[in-house]
Amino acid sequence: MDESIARLPECLILECLARLHLKEIHVASRVCRKWLRLIRSRYFYTLRKQLGYSNQVACLLQHFPPPTNYDLKYVINMFDPINREWNRLPVPNFTNGLPWSTSIASSEGKLVVFTDCDPKSRDPVKSMFVLDFVTRRWRKGNGMPLIRSPNFCTVTSQCHRIFISGDIGPEEDAVWEYDVGKEEWTEFHRVRGGQIKGLQVIGEELWVIIGCRGRTNIRMFKKNVDVYHLQTKKWRRVELDLEGLHDLFGRRIDLKLYELMKKLSENKLWVMENCSQLQLGKQSLLMSPTATLNSGCYGQEELFVMQDQDGNFERMQPSSSVFSGYVESSCCVEF
Repeated sequence: MDESIARLPECLILECLARLHLKEIHVASRVCRKWLRLIRSRYFYTLRKQLGYSNQVACLLQHFPPPTNYDLKYVINMFDPINREWNRLPVPNFTNGLPWSTSIASSEGKLVVFTDCDPKSRDPVKSMFVLDFVTRRWRKGNGMPLIRSPNFCTVTSQCHRIFISGDIGPEEDAVWEYDVGKEEWTEFHRVRGGQIKGLQVIGEELWVIIGCRGRTNIRMFKKNVDVYHLQTKKWRRVELDLEGLHDLFGRRIDLKLYELMKKLSENKLWVMENCSQLQLGKQSLLMSPTATLNSGCYGQEELFVMQDQDGNFERMQPSSSVFSGYVESSCCVEF
């Protein structure tokens, strides 16, 4: 590296690096340790986002191959809404796909993978891995908290913070916060008696949905939600009726989308009840499973529809069947 460039203040180097194309950033991260450190810094992500150079892609945890039995394996596929391209993300040390108890989340240009199985020994231990999209490098994250029932584990994220919930003891659940930059876990909230049924980040608030323990029907939810404001750090209690809970989970979709789904899929009821939406900048990716006949057994494939900012719809047909599996978990990664 030229000595004159090396003597520049770090703030100027950051200004230059933040304006590079994504492919060039990957090359720049290998120039020297100083540039790698700057590119990995939280300020680099913030600056690139402020300058309007960031990209948003959808990461989808999907069944692969389409399941014919209960031995489910997952892969992580990526969809670029700008180029309309599908790609498979490599996962370190996993050769036969991810185990069934896996979730994904995103944080400041990074994809975070939570799994209930060690990639080498396949022992039932909880692990997490972080993929930096800029440097294209995986690393193992700090050990996860002791959550006894990963079946009820939910993941959501806001900025550099990731929130995860699960069963930590008899009649007791908890919400944990993970700071990806500092690699630190902190117990955030504890619920006794009820059971955490979901987490939702709405604006600058974290909503902790609490239901009756052992009940899966939404009608058995208590009429209260614990809400935490991420800036003021204050809790409040919100009462919701069944209609409010439906709105919170995003189950309601407009009439135009309803008519579109009826036209695109033969299994209308299943599509409508399980439709989910992932916001990708000014566009959104709509996903809904459709029952299909595969190798003599019924499996599930995914129906993808892109909606632009003007409300127009476009069906996203994957280029290969390897991208058509049922979506178990999804997130938007901005890098």
